[in-house]
Amino acid sequence: MSDADLKAQFEKIADSARTAADKVEAAGQRTRDELEADVETAHEKADAAADRMKDKADAARDDASSDWQEIREKWHAHVAKVRARAHKKKDKIDAHNASVDADMTESYAYDAVDFALDAIEEAEYAVLDAIYARANAEALKV
Repeated sequence: MSDADLKAQFEKIADSARTAADKVEAAGQRTRDELEADVETAHEKADAAADRMKDKADAARDDASSDWQEIREKWHAHVAKVRARAHKKKDKIDAHNASVDADMTESYAYDAVDFALDAIEEAEYAVLDAIYARANAEALKV
């Protein structure tokens, strides 16, 4: 992969973040039923992304990729656990429980955003390190 390929991959983070931010901003103007549909769509997209990560992790060949595979598997298991708990409770919600559920899902959302921010920092480091490693390899050829 070239420097340009790595930079293009990294730019996808900003593009995805902007799209997601726009959707979150628009959510404040949507009805409960529309939001429910949005959540279902986001859930399907998140599941597809998790499947893609699993497929990539399954194809991992080196130790660094294996570490990422373990992180991805733990994240996927965590997400599945949280979603299963939320879906189980969804049928038994009253006003008080709805408030508690909202508090829990908001807390989970903050945790997911923090995880994403940390992942971006790691991705930045990994891309810069890869570009440096390639430049170093080229310089040593001389």
